[in-house]
Amino acid sequence: MRTRALGVVSLILILGVVLTSGFLTLGADKPTYTFATEAAWEPWDYYNEEGELVGIDIDIIREIAKVQDFNVKFTVSSWSSLIPMVNMGKADMTGGGMSITEEREEKVDFTDPYWFTEMAVMVRENSDLHMFEALTHGARISNQSTTTGAEWVRENLIEEGYDLEQKLYETYPQATQALISGKVDATVQDKTSAEIVVKNKPVKIVGYFRTGEAYGYAVQEGDEELLNLLNEGLDKLKESDRIEEIVNKPEYRK
Repeated sequence: MRTRALGVVSLILILGVVLTSGFLTLGADKPTYTFATEAAWEPWDYYNEEGELVGIDIDIIREIAKVQDFNVKFTVSSWSSLIPMVNMGKADMTGGGMSITEEREEKVDFTDPYWFTEMAVMVRENSDLHMFEALTHGARISNQSTTTGAEWVRENLIEEGYDLEQKLYETYPQATQALISGKVDATVQDKTSAEIVVKNKPVKIVGYFRTGEAYGYAVQEGDEELLNLLNEGLDKLKESDRIEEIVNKPEYRK
């Protein structure tokens, strides 16, 4: 009887361990998606003074992961390589102040827009140039390459015959530094980022223009499961005004 009792107790203990392990496994068995980002465009995605990856888009993606119950890890690469990384399967999704454009939609699928903005024209703090002069009359303009700002300058100014010179840089900070150092006369950037730059750099905004900028997150073409997951998460954040709260965090408006 004692042997049988011990056997029963042992069986119960074993089953308890198995069941507990099973529950632990199920709790940790959430899908993990990789988000590719440039980490060079404040306030959307960048490294803070402590070396931490932060930004509006980093927070939004983390919030979506929370409400949609998945894990997310981040990988950093150059702006021009983000969409190719998704296409090649090296990342599941990408973004970071990324405008939804027809050209990009030929390569990836975009979520619903989560933010709308316009473009700002910046000049040096001591410049006498107004907006029209900053974009014409032989002006030198800096842009980050493969961005909608760069495309707008090329399509609406250069190809229309306006007298200006466009200089392209790999990152927005480089394009801004070219302005500060006098290599160019003006730069064109997203309004949200430009309004951060003017608070911390010797530059000023001389005007805005509308381009219908709408930001979204990109996934591989045909990945309906992940696209729906992100859209559902965005809907939840929009309904709770969480996106507005993130965009207006003090650290992203300093």
